[in-house]
Amino acid sequence: MAAVALGAIAAPGAAAHVTVQPAASRPADLQRYRLFVPNEREAGATTGVDLKLPPGVTFALVETAPGWRRSVVKRGSEFSELRWRRGSVAPGEYAELHFIVRNPVKVGPIAWKALQRYGDGTIVRWIGSPGSEQPAAVTKLSEDALPVDVVSTHGEASPATGAEPAAKTSGGSGSGSGRDALTLAIAIAAALLGAAALGLQLLKRRP
Repeated sequence: MAAVALGAIAAPGAAAHVTVQPAASRPADLQRYRLFVPNEREAGATTGVDLKLPPGVTFALVETAPGWRRSVVKRGSEFSELRWRRGSVAPGEYAELHFIVRNPVKVGPIAWKALQRYGDGTIVRWIGSPGSEQPAAVTKLSEDALPVDVVSTHGEASPATGAEPAAKTSGGSGSGSGRDALTLAIAIAAALLGAAALGLQLLKRRP
């Protein structure tokens, strides 16, 4: 994802943190998130990001981002971390990266702990509590949160066109393949009903 001027998201003098949006979502929902990675250091470019996923995430997709190499760490049945490497966010700019996860089945805040890596080897750890100098991003999971269509977030096009599977899942399928299967099932059922109706008509016509 191309870097953008930092002034678009942070006023002069304000501290720009690594953040995740939306800040509110629903438990167990499939949610598309936006990861904002600003670079306020004058020393050099941000070249990597590690995002630790909250416990309870059992499904994840990473959207393609030009210039970045992406990988996923999975432990058991849970996805534990997303990594972006070999990108470049110059001082005074920020990158916007997208990913999809199925939210944990719980209510309350979940933290997105991030490590921001620079080309000179410096690592800034956004893992602290709210109000600290380097806080982790937080999303509040609540049944009262407004549901957001994962394939049409803020009017954007479906991410499925550029999404890269984080890992293979047994028996899983995308939304498009699910709709195709449903359409096929409906068509087969309609054909069987039509054949049955034709057979009844032929039986009635026999002397």
